[in-house]
Amino acid sequence: MEYILLAVVFIPLMVSIFLNSISSLLNERLTTFITINAALLSFSVSLLMFGALLLEKFKPISIEMYTWFPDPEIKFEFLLDGLSGTMMLLVTGLGLVIQIFSTSYMSGDPRYVKYFVYFNFFVFSMLLLVMSANFLVMFFGWELVGLSSYLLISFWSEKKKAAKAGSKAFVLNRIGDFGFLIALMMILNTFDTFSFKKVFETTLLNQPENLDLIVGFLIIGAFGKSAQFPLFSWLPDAMEGPTPASALIHAATMVTAGVFMLVRISPLLQFSEISSILVISVGLLTALISAFAAINQDDIKKVLAYSTISQLGFMFIAIGAGAYVAAIFHLVTHAFFKALLFLGAGAVIHEMHHEQNIHKMGGLKKKMPMTAAMMGIGTLAISGIPPLAGFWSKDEILASTFAKGGIYYGFWALSLLAAFMTAFYMGRHWLLIFHKEPANNIDNIHEAPKMMTRPLLLLGIFSIFIGFINTPFFHGLEKVLHYTLSDVEITHLPEGIAVVILALISIGAGFTGLGMAYLIYIVDIFSYFKFEIPFLKEVRSLSSEVLYLNKVGHYLFVEIPKSFVRKVAVVIDGLVIDGFVNGVSNLFYKSSKTISVTQSGLVRNYVVYFGLFLLLLVSLFVATPLIVL
Repeated sequence: MEYILLAVVFIPLMVSIFLNSISSLLNERLTTFITINAALLSFSVSLLMFGALLLEKFKPISIEMYTWFPDPEIKFEFLLDGLSGTMMLLVTGLGLVIQIFSTSYMSGDPRYVKYFVYFNFFVFSMLLLVMSANFLVMFFGWELVGLSSYLLISFWSEKKKAAKAGSKAFVLNRIGDFGFLIALMMILNTFDTFSFKKVFETTLLNQPENLDLIVGFLIIGAFGKSAQFPLFSWLPDAMEGPTPASALIHAATMVTAGVFMLVRISPLLQFSEISSILVISVGLLTALISAFAAINQDDIKKVLAYSTISQLGFMFIAIGAGAYVAAIFHLVTHAFFKALLFLGAGAVIHEMHHEQNIHKMGGLKKKMPMTAAMMGIGTLAISGIPPLAGFWSKDEILASTFAKGGIYYGFWALSLLAAFMTAFYMGRHWLLIFHKEPANNIDNIHEAPKMMTRPLLLLGIFSIFIGFINTPFFHGLEKVLHYTLSDVEITHLPEGIAVVILALISIGAGFTGLGMAYLIYIVDIFSYFKFEIPFLKEVRSLSSEVLYLNKVGHYLFVEIPKSFVRKVAVVIDGLVIDGFVNGVSNLFYKSSKTISVTQSGLVRNYVVYFGLFLLLLVSLFVATPLIVL
């Protein structure tokens, strides 16, 4: 069992190393064969391990590889339970589908092999993160995910925008990672171990005084990795990377790491009311801001990027409300319909000769019917239209938030507004691409190759049916996470007619958003009635510029730290390093210059020097016994 589980984690790493070591000998066909079969093997083993977990009714399986230090206890260990098993299936399954799509999308790229080297390294890093059994191993995976995402985002580094986007993602993630690192040191100091099990057991018995601080710093780490306010500006810029890589990062991997981590530490989070309010407030603020930003974006990928940030906000709302199952449920459904939307966007970009402005598209449903249909399913799913996957998970988040009562009624109302905005901008997105009259000549446009459309079809099917794993009538995912959340108080759905009414309100918000998008962008109702919205131009400007938060965030979190580091580097390099080197050289220069005076070449001088040396030795010989006495 142990070796099989390790195979799941390390197969992508071995493939990455192997491809990199023989890259000069590989062509596209051979690279495709190796990477697809390895991904298939990793996913197959994941299915096998999940099946074994199912037979054990999701009772956790712990695997200790070796002990680094016995005191304090630091081990390299893995954990397979319902939570890590679910993430393992998502990472390997979606990794396989996206790799298949990538073989066609990246065909002809001169760095084809290098792309799959980075891709597999990313998958390994994510698996290391989700399969970890302690905070330290999670941190290793956490950092490697940041590194590998940087490599993928800046893959086309010859483009200035791509290089800047990669650097921005790296810097902003380091801010969050610094919080995680501080929490890591506090955990070791407080609990004398990094083990999840022992930390949770100790906390359940007796909560330490600094628990709020530990949880707070962990939350900062989650905010950075999952692109929450104010550390979200890196994610839209990350669209400069290859579209399949964007799908991988946005679907069920990097950006959901923060959500995964907070659910993993839910036994700690439940004892910190302040932290819960912080999480739900930031999640709600992020969902609203990013939804507003997406309304007037013109780039086909940036709309999806802001939608990812918004949906991550919903997951944080669920965590803040104590609905941990709902958070993971939305993570799962979002993984499929967001991968579908990104790969569909990739197919459109590929056939439009890398054009990404949605206003230059239109009418593509006739030319790309399969892509249009699949992206339509993704749009309906993210909009919360039943019976698609997004409806069940989003509705559970909204209903669970409402069930908390009190101040959470306000959180529910604002979350409903964010859901309405989601349906509106996603409806606009699909209509401008596929339904509106073409802005340019599209006669030469045709359906994407089968290696692109087949993954879309598979993801479309999952986007329809995956939501049934945790409906109010079948709590399948709750059973999967039973042992993981056994010591956690979970917020459940309201009972009786209330849940039906809340569901109808949620559905109404989705349909209203889609309907308004159709009236505004297809019917052009404002022109029809000759009605003008006051301050519309200003609102659109604010939406396009994301309330200028991106610029402010870039200045605060990127430019100022870079300037500070640059100045510190000058001081350290000039005064410390150069000062030390120059000081040593000057010392040797001056001493050698002084000694060189004695090198006269006269024998009598050397006889005198030798005599003085002998005199010194005799003096020491005579003086030593006297000193001892």
